Amino acid sequence: MPKKNEISKILKVLQDHEKRIAMLEGKKTDMKGSKTKPWYKPGSTTAKVISLLQNGFFNKPRSINNITSEFKTKDYHLKASDLTLPLRKTVRKGLLKRTKINADGSPSKRWLYVKA
Repeated sequence: MPKKNEISKILKVLQDHEKRIAMLEGKKTDMKGSKTKPWYKPGSTTAKVISLLQNGFFNKPRSINNITSEFKTKDYHLKASDLTLPLRKTVRKGLLKRTKINADGSPSKRWLYVKA
C-alpha cells in the first residue's frame, strides 16, 4: 500500500501531465492550472461589450448607435469605429449575431447585433 508521501508525489506528477496535455491541445491555462484565461483583455472595449451582453442588453437587436449611447450612460465615450473590431470578435466567437431584422420584424438598413 503506497504511503501518503508517495500519493502526493503521484498527484503532483498527474497535475503536471494535465498542464502539458492542455498546453499541447491549445487550451490556455494560468500558472496554477485551475482556470482558463478569457479570450479578451480585462478592461478592453471587448470586455465592455461582453459586460453588456451578460447584463441582457443584447436580448433584442441593437444598432451601433444604440450601443454607443449605452456606453455613454456608463461614461465610456466611444466612437462607432471603436466598436467595429470588438463586435466582430464577439460575433465570430458565437456570442452575438448580426441581423438586419428589427425586434418588431421589420427590415433594417443597418446591421443590428443580438444575443446568439
